[in-house]
Order: sequence, then structure tokens, then C-alpha cells
Amino acid sequence: MALGSIGRRNRQFVAPRLHITAMMDMFTIILIFLLFSFSDNPETFQLDKDISLPESTAKMDYKDSIKLVLSQTSLKLNGEVIAEIQDGKIIGLNPAELKKSSLYERLKAYRDQMADFEGDEQSESEKHILFLCDKRISFKTINNIVKTAGMAGYPNFQFAVLKKVTDS
Repeated sequence: MALGSIGRRNRQFVAPRLHITAMMDMFTIILIFLLFSFSDNPETFQLDKDISLPESTAKMDYKDSIKLVLSQTSLKLNGEVIAEIQDGKIIGLNPAELKKSSLYERLKAYRDQMADFEGDEQSESEKHILFLCDKRISFKTINNIVKTAGMAGYPNFQFAVLKKVTDS
């Protein structure tokens, strides 16, 4: 017994070692959790007071894209007013000559500017338009905008809607 107690007394205190591998695993799991939780949240928009979006129960999220906003008073491309609306008609947009409209010219110029900035090939998200359109605007006006944007090189559209709250 005397030998056992001598061995215990001679041992010095050893500080516990930090296991960096376990800590890296923990931080990796936290990082992945945060990335997935933020990627599920769609971007929020500040809507103009004069726009009223339709409601839907659709589950599809929008892609990162160009934002085209049609309200009762104006048409905006990524926040910049490109046309005014009067009596439900877009000023400078003649349905018979869509390629001569100011909307076509601005979309084409925007596409060319992005092509110069990004190189010759634009990604699919840059050819995709998220269309925020007031539900009180006539179909004829919306159709003219969609046709004009398609001719300007933006054939892919996704219409923005408000999430419909269902009573369950």
C-alpha cells in the first residue's frame, strides 16, 4: 500500500487537452445547419403602395432573377422606372410595334450591359424575369409586356404572388 500512495503523490497535474477535431466537427454541423436554414427563406420585397399581388398556395420558390414590377402607375426594371402607366396603358408601348417601344429598348440595353459585364454568355438566372404584377392590371397590358420582354431576350418568366393563408 505504501508504494501505491507514493505513485499518486508524485504525479503532477496535467491539464486536459483540447480536441480540435471534435470542435471542427461541431462547427461544421452548425455551419451546414445555418446555410440550409437561410437558403429556405425566400427574399422579401418591399412592395409599392399601389400594387396588389394575387394570392396563391403554390410552393415553388422563385429563382434569383431580374425583377420587373408593374404597378398602377409605373413599370420598373430592378427598381428603376422605365415606363409610366396612364389609364391602364403603358406610355411608349405600341402593341403593333413592340420592338420600337421604350420598354424593348431598355430591356435590350440592360441585357447587352449585363452581357458585357458577365462576358458573352449570360447565366439562366439573368435571362429569367420575376414579374411582380398588380392583379388589377388588364391581361392585354400584361401580355404586351411579356411579349416585349421575350423579344428582348428574356423568354423565362415567373409571376410573383402572395402566400395564401389557408384555414386548416
